[in-house]
Amino acid sequence: MQTMIHNLRYAWRQLRHSPGFTFLGVVTLALGIGANTAMFTVVESVLLRPLPYIDSNRLLHIGLAGTESSGFGSWLDYSDIKDRARTLYGVAAYSNDIAVVQSKDSSVSVVASEVTPNLFQILGVQPLRGRTFLKSEGQANGPQAVLLSEGLWREVFGADPSIVGRSVRVNGHELTVVGVMPRTFRFPESAGPDMEKGIWLPVLPTPEMLKERGYRFLSILAKPALGITAPQVQAELDVIAKRIRDTDSRATRTLTFRAQAYHEMITGPVRHVFLALVAALGLVLLIACANVANLLIARCLARQHEFAVRTALGSGLRRLICQVIVEAGLLSALGSALALLIAYWITAAIHMLPPGMIPQAEEIRVRWTVVLVLCGIATVTTAFSAVLPALFVARTDRQSILQATYRSLGTKSIKAKIGGWLVAGEVALSALLLVAAGLLFRTLWSLEHAVLGFETAGITSFIAVPADASGFGNMMPGAAGTEPASVATTVYVPLLEALRHTPGFRDAALITALPFSGFDVRTSFQVVGWPHDVEHGFQVKLTAVSGGYEKLMGTPVLRGRGIREQDGVNAPFVATINQAMARKYFAGKDPLGQRLDLGGKEIGMLKPYTIVGIIADQIDTGTSQPPQPLVMLPYQQIPTSSLFYPPLLNTVVHFVVKTRGNVNVAPSARATFHRIAPNLALDNFQTMQEAVDQSNFGARLGLYVIAAFAGLAVLMVIAGLYGVLSQIAGQRSREFGVRMALGATRQSILTTVLSRGLAIIAVGLAVGIVLASSMGHLIKAFLYGVKPLDTSTYVFVALVLLVVGTLGALVPAWRAASFEPVKTLREE
Repeated sequence: MQTMIHNLRYAWRQLRHSPGFTFLGVVTLALGIGANTAMFTVVESVLLRPLPYIDSNRLLHIGLAGTESSGFGSWLDYSDIKDRARTLYGVAAYSNDIAVVQSKDSSVSVVASEVTPNLFQILGVQPLRGRTFLKSEGQANGPQAVLLSEGLWREVFGADPSIVGRSVRVNGHELTVVGVMPRTFRFPESAGPDMEKGIWLPVLPTPEMLKERGYRFLSILAKPALGITAPQVQAELDVIAKRIRDTDSRATRTLTFRAQAYHEMITGPVRHVFLALVAALGLVLLIACANVANLLIARCLARQHEFAVRTALGSGLRRLICQVIVEAGLLSALGSALALLIAYWITAAIHMLPPGMIPQAEEIRVRWTVVLVLCGIATVTTAFSAVLPALFVARTDRQSILQATYRSLGTKSIKAKIGGWLVAGEVALSALLLVAAGLLFRTLWSLEHAVLGFETAGITSFIAVPADASGFGNMMPGAAGTEPASVATTVYVPLLEALRHTPGFRDAALITALPFSGFDVRTSFQVVGWPHDVEHGFQVKLTAVSGGYEKLMGTPVLRGRGIREQDGVNAPFVATINQAMARKYFAGKDPLGQRLDLGGKEIGMLKPYTIVGIIADQIDTGTSQPPQPLVMLPYQQIPTSSLFYPPLLNTVVHFVVKTRGNVNVAPSARATFHRIAPNLALDNFQTMQEAVDQSNFGARLGLYVIAAFAGLAVLMVIAGLYGVLSQIAGQRSREFGVRMALGATRQSILTTVLSRGLAIIAVGLAVGIVLASSMGHLIKAFLYGVKPLDTSTYVFVALVLLVVGTLGALVPAWRAASFEPVKTLREE
């Protein structure tokens, strides 16, 4: 123990006497350890930490396999699984919608999650106040109830302690508040941070939901019985799906259920991104270790005479090695202290990202487990950084050093080449990061220059939610023999007319599902006169638009015409389709004039729609995703008694306004709506350019992060190369002096040192390029518009590293060429 304390004091004195070496070593390790610690904090909080439910690791999400249904199921799918599955403890269903909650003073649009009453039992959660839903409240004629989030209870209702049992107005209906959920309950996580001020409503099955298997908008959550594994559940789901295919004529021949861990479903979009960042940070940490090892080797070279003298005076080899390890450990400890501060800064920056960017972002914070991991990283770093210097000390010929033998210091010694190998390794790892950054830059460029299918200049969008919105879970058609007036005719037509005449507004239009909005209503269809495809079924995305939408958005009409304002309820029913639908379902045929049957009288779509135009594809879910088949219907031609009226028109709709110059749309739009339709809540004002930028934010953030890592690695390469060449120049100073005394020019000495540095860079670059090309398939999933083996990227990386190598070698080479031969001869 006394020896260890002595070694620590001695190491501390040595570090204090070399502030430059200490600063460089501590900062290098702090950046490497701090970034890795912050990344582990994110991974631990998002990917590893269980959800705040009882036995959350057992929860499964059940959806339809394939892309047509986007993973959603119908009420009939849910009922069949719930009634037939024997491996499941419980099965629940839920969907996300938007609702308007009205108080005495205002109306506010909130996220509404419609759930089956047994959901809370499966999750094992208890309300903060009151109770959760009863079974009777999930029936069509049962009591109408609502659960409030704690955030909404506090913000809108002033944390009223008597809120339970009171009636509140939601979507134009009086509902009884039966409970308040705690702040930590944010189910479903897919709704993001908006659930902090959301509500929960019972899913009310309607006659249409009970007979239409193709109407899929529900997410299905299940918990296996104790002792049952996910593969066993999947096997039973396969049997249930086969039975449905064999007995239900409404099911497609490809119907298949897929069970997936609920936590994996939530984190799936970011899981591979985080793992890629962990790998990149691992490379940065290796580079930091190599750099510190190089610094320690250079320091050991400078202290060779000291070590030799101490050995001659009786100091054991073990103690010298221990001294080097303690010095490396002290560097790691100092670096770790600074790294913890860096980790706090990085996690604080993560909380500044747009809401919903990272699942469970509110859970990301530095915990004691993170501090333990930091200590583990510091230990590993110490081991990696100290092993080579310790071996160097162990293999040093102390007798030769004491005799100042010239040949013992030659560059042909393996010890003198260790630093070069380390720098070459740093260059190889840096090449990997630079190639990744270059490919991501090309990806971002491709995304930002992708053909959107619409214009962004001068266009602002916002959403409007009617106070009596029905939403997805309340599909109640009108009474028999009646056809209530459509909100399109009574509200939206006069609103659009007023918006078009608002000062500063050039035009206005309405659409159900604006690009990048995330709203998605899908349906099956048949072409009148074509054979019924029972094997696969036709699936398209459905949206309703006002007249002139294509013109306002600048979307080209390729054939025929677009939707017009004259396409009203008494006009012939028409539709336009996009290129993706024409390619997929009308290959080799002319779509114009074909009639689409969108469900017929069974779901209230009384007439077929005649295709009158084909529009260019619009980027919908993201610039990296291909356009999906789309059918656009005139908003006045959606029957109010149809299954599609509530989710298309009597819920959230998007308005788009084209302005003259830089006009603030929100005040004028709010004034117009307050005058004509005061019961509509407006929200989410943003320009279309902002929507596009937000869709590319993930790619941009990935590029910035990887570029920062690559830049840090390049700086370490410069520092490492500078140190190695300075070491070589110092070792060969006598040789260079003698050579100049015998007639060698300073230019030749400069060239000798430069060529050594470029040789190190070339070796590392060659290894890095080979590694990057062989691992290109691992980054392929992150790329768009560029191949993993993009030649221009690899050439650019090679040029960058060669320039970096030249810069790192220039100063040591210049110093080597500046030796005075007369002074060298005197020393000889």
